[in-house]
Amino acid sequence: MTRWARTPEGGLRGHQQDLPGDEIYQRIRESVLRNRIGPGTKLAEVKLCELFGANREVVRRALIRLASDGLVEYYPKRGAFVASPTDQQVEHVRDARIAIEGDLAARLAGRIDEAALAELDRITTEQIDHQRAGELAAAVELSGTFHVTLAEAGGNPFCVKYLVELTALTCLAIAKYAVPPNAGCPLDDHITITAALRTEDGPRAAELMRTHLGRVHKAILDRARRPAPSPELSDLI
Repeated sequence: MTRWARTPEGGLRGHQQDLPGDEIYQRIRESVLRNRIGPGTKLAEVKLCELFGANREVVRRALIRLASDGLVEYYPKRGAFVASPTDQQVEHVRDARIAIEGDLAARLAGRIDEAALAELDRITTEQIDHQRAGELAAAVELSGTFHVTLAEAGGNPFCVKYLVELTALTCLAIAKYAVPPNAGCPLDDHITITAALRTEDGPRAAELMRTHLGRVHKAILDRARRPAPSPELSDLI
């Protein structure tokens, strides 16, 4: 699975093992994306120091990296919390992703190399396997990986940087609002998008991507805005 680390130039590169607090960063990141730690959970530094056997400075660096990815909200005096996207933030994420990824798909259609296409196929296959096995959180995480991998294929480090954060927020929103798996990221969409990228039909690839992202975020917003169920009297007495 693709991992990302920031380069000195401010871009993103494949994950390296020698960064301070790297193992802490990776383990918390995976736990958040797989919904083992839910949105809004406080990540207490003292507890993390005990858990990882690390000093506070190393833990704090890991949390700041997670905040730069959009997975954590870090407040110097209050501490760190797993991000908990609001419905308005979901709308903003949707609009940003449609703008960036629609253009990206249009430009890459017929130009993306075979190695990148093979990786997109592999991710989709693995995602399907996880979903069929009932490993839904892992499937959602791979959905984000699909989109970031496509951004990497475009060769623009700024697109990758923004999509790391945006896809993470989408994954967190799916977890927060308990969106059904196939609504959260329909797997057939990834298959059709990859197929379109193999052709030179940029407008079709862009439209498929925009439709896909609109569908994903509509499913989140529908769940976020549904009326709270009225409790039964028998449950209250």
